[in-house]
Amino acid sequence: MPHGARPQGLPRRHRFAARGSYGPVLASPRKLRGQLAVLHAAAGLPGRSRLGIALTRRLVASAVDRNRIRRLVREAFRRHALKIAGMDCVVTLRAPFARPQAAALAREVGALFDQLVARTAT
Repeated sequence: MPHGARPQGLPRRHRFAARGSYGPVLASPRKLRGQLAVLHAAAGLPGRSRLGIALTRRLVASAVDRNRIRRLVREAFRRHALKIAGMDCVVTLRAPFARPQAAALAREVGALFDQLVARTAT
């Protein structure tokens, strides 16, 4: 780790490495739907979850807003117990994004992560 790097970062083991690796997760029948986002999930490696964020210019026109959403979702994932649940997850949006929705989106993604952990624990 480089000197001065944040120890709380999202390491590579929690990311999808190859292009197109979201495909099996997006095709999986396990989906949790919220008002603003959809959480697609599939079984992954034990003890190690991976997170993907699929955003399109059609739904989020501004690159600044796309990056803000990515930061919010990564931060929610980084602080959540889902990180060690062994699930592959991809977050997508349901409708065009507006900046005032950022806080609500962060709360909703956290709630979707909670639901997924509760469903996998049973």
